[in-house]
Amino acid sequence: MSPKRALAFALLLSSTILIVELGGGIVFASTALVADALHVITDILAISFSLFALAISARPPSGVSTYGYHRVEVVASLVNGVSLIVIVIVIIYEAYLKILTPEPIGVLGTITFASIALVLNIVSSRLLESATLESTEPDLNVSSAKVHIFGDALSSSAVIVGAIAVYFTGLYIIDPLVAIFIALIVLRSAINITRKGGAIILERSPIKNMAEVEANLLQVKGVSDVHDLHAWRICSHITVASLHACLDPSAKENQASVRKELESKLNGLGAQHVTIQLEEVCCVPSHGHNSVNQ
Repeated sequence: MSPKRALAFALLLSSTILIVELGGGIVFASTALVADALHVITDILAISFSLFALAISARPPSGVSTYGYHRVEVVASLVNGVSLIVIVIVIIYEAYLKILTPEPIGVLGTITFASIALVLNIVSSRLLESATLESTEPDLNVSSAKVHIFGDALSSSAVIVGAIAVYFTGLYIIDPLVAIFIALIVLRSAINITRKGGAIILERSPIKNMAEVEANLLQVKGVSDVHDLHAWRICSHITVASLHACLDPSAKENQASVRKELESKLNGLGAQHVTIQLEEVCCVPSHGHNSVNQ
């Protein structure tokens, strides 16, 4: 099965889980089921972004949108991340009210609906696994979706364990406590989504130690100075880098190999699009560009 088809089936199953758990949570008064349904929303977002990335990457850039529409993913992630944080606050507040005044839940119904969600998560995980096994190289979009599906399976398991504990102890307070636990997991994912989207919008470098990268580039034979080194992301899967490199006299006749080695080093760090300006006369004094070391 192709990665795109596997992700589409996983999205369908996750949407089904959302409806099942949300409906079950409302019918059986289980805050934990509602919170787990919230967790499924993060899976739906992750799979949707992965499908979007696969679809948009197949579209050629236009004369106006030279990078295509990849930034739509980033804007959507910011909107969804903030929305999830708001929903988490609401869920925690509702759970807090139930802690103050515990209410009975439909234990058998909660276990049944959470078990259905768990089975669907296992099926979804198997589909994604089959796409990974049939692919010559692991697809990052599929791998990301698998992590989210695994997390939701754990949440469904927590709802089941919590409902069983309620059955044997009669302590209905366990259900809202499980809801808070799941909500905190979702909050972590929501903050992570928002942080990553914000980092892309602010064009923060995805490469952590730029000074070390510059030092590594300076080791290329024929390069006397590297400056104006920048790295940023267009979206979650496209990294761009640019730099100015001064050539010493020995490399002026061999510029192609110097450019190729510099580009190779940046490609190795995950930069798919690299722009290199080779300079026989260094532009730093006239343009006043600052090095990443400063």
